[in-house]
Amino acid sequence: MSDDAFDLTAVFSNVPVDEDTQLHDEKMKKKAEKRAKADREEKRKLAQENRKAKKDAREKNKKRKRGEIVSSDEEEEEEGSDNNDEGKNTKKQKSSSTKKEKVVEFGVWVGNLAFKTTREQIIKFFSDCGTVTRLKCPSGNGKNSNNKGFAYVMFATKEEADKAVEKSEQKIDGRALLIKHSDNFERKDGLTVKEVKKQKNPPCATLFVGNLRFDCTKEKLREAFNECGGDIMNVRLGTFEDSGKCKGFGYVDYETVEDATLAIRATNKHIIDGQKIRVEFGSEQAYKRGRPWLQRDAARDVAKKEARANRYNNNEGEQQQQQEQQEHYGQREHYNNEQSYEKPEREYRRREKREKKPFSGGTSSSSSDKRVAPGLALSQAQRQKPTVQAFKGTKITF
Repeated sequence: MSDDAFDLTAVFSNVPVDEDTQLHDEKMKKKAEKRAKADREEKRKLAQENRKAKKDAREKNKKRKRGEIVSSDEEEEEEGSDNNDEGKNTKKQKSSSTKKEKVVEFGVWVGNLAFKTTREQIIKFFSDCGTVTRLKCPSGNGKNSNNKGFAYVMFATKEEADKAVEKSEQKIDGRALLIKHSDNFERKDGLTVKEVKKQKNPPCATLFVGNLRFDCTKEKLREAFNECGGDIMNVRLGTFEDSGKCKGFGYVDYETVEDATLAIRATNKHIIDGQKIRVEFGSEQAYKRGRPWLQRDAARDVAKKEARANRYNNNEGEQQQQQEQQEHYGQREHYNNEQSYEKPEREYRRREKREKKPFSGGTSSSSSDKRVAPGLALSQAQRQKPTVQAFKGTKITF
């Protein structure tokens, strides 16, 4: 038998094995399979428990957000005792001693502060209202700037904060302070920042009303806005010229901006004939149309300016302007008749005209300079004759 024909696996596979060895190998193999199966089952149970715990935690958080359950320290202690019984230590246990109770404060916003006003002055100003628990006053950017024009002052009770608000318009360092509650975000016209952002036009006493029905009338529009409150000055409705029906929009003119603001805020009453309407602040042009006297005053001012400009453009206007100036300032005599002052006339020296030198033919007076003048050289240059000349060359043909 050659080396190439020798098969090692075939030879050793045919070697006889003892029965004891074979049984031992089978037992070891079965034990290994059982051990691997037990490990897989244990891992599967652990993964299932982890998934269930995560699911329960998510459900608990959802219920807590909805307000169905309230977390307490007793629940955490019970969970911790259960885990200790099972032999598992909890990683996070919060006790009631470590938790800080949230302090309830009532604050006011103080505006229009002078930049030189200090924190001590602010605290002293509110000392008669109560105890100032906290003061938030951002420092300014300059050297002499102690604040940025505003500050937040916190009090322990609501009554103290109300007393502080009553001190509005009182002065510190010569400036009247603007004081209001810290949770009050309304402006002077009664609108909040969110309401102003929703409006296309600035607040005014005229409201634009849209999405009206075509059969809407002025009486219906006035009746709907009377329920919102305020003194209505006029109601205007956009109508078609041929039929006289409503175009779908109109205007409501109030006496003040505050009344118009109340009407905008009454969103539950923005319904006419079962249809929701759109209410906004009107434009400047709509505001002036609702008040014709403003347009007449503006037109009168424009006419006066044009007449004044036309009057002063012609000679008569200039004379009248001089007369008005004389009447306004009066005539004053600075000097007596004997010593009258006469403004001397400025003497202008007439510039003597230089005599032109005779043309020397382009040559200089000196004999050493023989250069020809440029103008003479150009005039004497040989030029081509303007007549048509006969061709005298040779023509090449191919």
